[in-house]
Amino acid sequence: MTIQAIDQMRRKQARQISSSIRSMICQDEALGRRYQRAKETVRAFRRPAFYEIETRCNLKCEGCYYFEGGDTWKINGDKTLDEWKLFFRQEAERGVSMAYFVGAEPALAQERLLAAAEHFPWGNIGTNGTIRLHKDIPYRIGVSVWAGDDAADIQLRGASVFRKALANYEGDKRAIMLLTVSRETIHQVPEVARLCREHGVELTYNLYSPTHSFLNKLASDHHHDDRFFRFSDRSNSPVFADSDWTKVRDILAGTIEDYPETVAYCQEYNDHMCQPGSRYQLDESGIALDCQSRITDPMRYYTTDLEAKSVKCCTPDIDCSQCRMYSGGWSSRFIPTLKDVATPKSFTAWLNMIDTLGRIFLYPLPEWLSSIEPLGEKE
Repeated sequence: MTIQAIDQMRRKQARQISSSIRSMICQDEALGRRYQRAKETVRAFRRPAFYEIETRCNLKCEGCYYFEGGDTWKINGDKTLDEWKLFFRQEAERGVSMAYFVGAEPALAQERLLAAAEHFPWGNIGTNGTIRLHKDIPYRIGVSVWAGDDAADIQLRGASVFRKALANYEGDKRAIMLLTVSRETIHQVPEVARLCREHGVELTYNLYSPTHSFLNKLASDHHHDDRFFRFSDRSNSPVFADSDWTKVRDILAGTIEDYPETVAYCQEYNDHMCQPGSRYQLDESGIALDCQSRITDPMRYYTTDLEAKSVKCCTPDIDCSQCRMYSGGWSSRFIPTLKDVATPKSFTAWLNMIDTLGRIFLYPLPEWLSSIEPLGEKE
């Protein structure tokens, strides 16, 4: 299916979806109030942009999303701080509402994050947690976690990281631990959740999604190195098999129930992502057509030379057919589908996902999400 055909289909479905929602909220005031909150949450993401803040990193993660397959780390982004300040001011004038700060390791260039903090209402920083971010950076801090014990941490990331990150962000309301669950670490999820609760920090999940480069190395029995392909082979790697998804779903579901104040995840999204097969519609070349993390206007992706780059998504080398990354997965739930509005029960499930999305990405938690009104399931 072409992009043009997808657009035509979306316009027709949008009319049907709008009609279904109007009908449901006319019959249920509580549902209408939750829908208004959902619209306000989604509005915070109305004009997003990605900014690579730094090309250096102090870790070597197996199958790294940034260094494996990408080449923006080669860019000489030797811009002055005044140039960064001017750039962020111009981006704010362009109307950017949500700024995603990515790259190799943004914590190595905190003066740039502090400069950005003067301009954007919402922000989300991806960091490995080994360096604490300055207290005056007022954004959500997604702390990348790959394992719950030192041995697996060292194998997957080249260093013991998780416990250092817990110490750095204990009790920090800006921080949310982002555990990349992989085939190597499924069994460690409950322990990670327990430790996060003990340290007063929230937890959410990313599902390991391989890059084309990593998959090609597995397929070709590529020799190991001392950087981003240290141990994996066809029979032993972080990549999930279809047979793993039931186990993953059940383990994550258990932590949602056991640690509701700690785990920012929801059963509805968990059920959606932990199914075999692609989570997206793919074109003839295997590119996702309906992923809302695609870099299309007005969303832009900037590298450290402050130039917009024409890339597929925020992780350009990712294999769309196996992608379950949390950025694309959650952003693709912004707009309800016909299935989501088929009944009040399914619509409530979608509203639950949007509430959870806000909890994961927005800091400080806005007033419209600070006290969610319970709403029972309806048939």
